[in-house]
Amino acid sequence: MNENQKIDEYLKTRKQSLRDLETSLEGLYAMGVRFFSPSPDGVPEISAAQTLLPRFEFTLDDFEWKAIYDDGSELDQYGEVQSHFGNIDLTKLAKLQYISNFEIDTQNPEKRLIITLDVKQGTFTFWNCGGQQIKADLSKPVLGEKKIILFKRRRTDFVAGVDTKKKELTPTGERSTYTRYYLGYEAEGKKIIVCLYPNGEVAIDNDTK
Repeated sequence: MNENQKIDEYLKTRKQSLRDLETSLEGLYAMGVRFFSPSPDGVPEISAAQTLLPRFEFTLDDFEWKAIYDDGSELDQYGEVQSHFGNIDLTKLAKLQYISNFEIDTQNPEKRLIITLDVKQGTFTFWNCGGQQIKADLSKPVLGEKKIILFKRRRTDFVAGVDTKKKELTPTGERSTYTRYYLGYEAEGKKIIVCLYPNGEVAIDNDTK
């Protein structure tokens, strides 16, 4: 193969690689994978996140929880100080919510996605998310004592790149994060867990350990 043929092959490979990169990024963004690069001041630079709210940059959470008590008072996961599940007073808990740190294009006055668990009734309500079947399945009251389930699973990866001097793969400093959020309860021998994906999709995932 002469030099011109090599150039043509490399150009073809480069063009196809760029197409593959664009396709893969579109697919990852659609699933809710976020790419970010740490900066010196600790605030990450987020790629393709025009709809994300400023708070996301500090938490890297697409959703955060809020506890609402019987007397109407509230405890935010990211309030004046960061709270954890153990900070929730379960004896006074009336509702538990997941609220998105991004907005969607909707005519509704509330642009964020909200899932609310009514602890006493054992029912879920959905705002700007959730299909009709899930809403129907989770709208029936379940009475009795409940063990609340609230957790998240985060996957964070370094993105590899090529160091042209060393001729080897090295981390570029860019990272990707993908987090799933879970809200539910156990009661009367049954377990109900709602899985909330970072792209706003909702599913029932009762097999989650």
